[in-house]
Amino acid sequence: MFAHLTLFELFKKGGFTVMVLGALSLLSIAVILERARAFGRFKKGIHEFTDTLYRTVREDGVTVAARLCSTQSSTLARVFLAGYGKKGRRREEILSAMELAGRQEITALERFLGFLGTIGSTAPFIGLFGTVLGIIRAFSDLSAAQGASPAAVADGIAEALVATAAGLFVAIPAVVAYNYYVRSASRCALTLEAAAVPLADYIEEGAKDGMVHE
Repeated sequence: MFAHLTLFELFKKGGFTVMVLGALSLLSIAVILERARAFGRFKKGIHEFTDTLYRTVREDGVTVAARLCSTQSSTLARVFLAGYGKKGRRREEILSAMELAGRQEITALERFLGFLGTIGSTAPFIGLFGTVLGIIRAFSDLSAAQGASPAAVADGIAEALVATAAGLFVAIPAVVAYNYYVRSASRCALTLEAAAVPLADYIEEGAKDGMVHE
């Protein structure tokens, strides 16, 4: 029935709700690509900077490491500076400052994921709403055309079902991406914590041993 139609024409036949779903699909794709880039930068920053930071702390001390971190855009550098700001205090305070900075970094990493999850959960219902409206119109046309065969509204019903298909088309990638990024954010948090916790010891020991100079 719709074999001769292009994808755009097929979506157009689905009505206003399919147009809304099309817009949501574009937004979803934009968020997926933007978050992929953000997660990539996050992981690359930690991977590339961890060895450099540890080597600097061991060989040159925490003050030199702090100067190095101030010139870097790495997540780990910002977490280290948060702990360095508590130098001379108890380890618990240093860790607390680093933990807060780490949570802020992970929160920034999870930006827009709620929007992605919302699209994934609501798109099927928007599609279903469009289908219901389309079927109501189809049966209204059947009622108006007295004595007409049900085949006369088959095309209208088929068009209405396009909305349901479009809703699933939008929702499935959004849900898959949302679940992937949530799990990935949890793994990133663990990686950041594993890299940052030993640095608290260096900061505390550096203060005690006189390695931290104003």
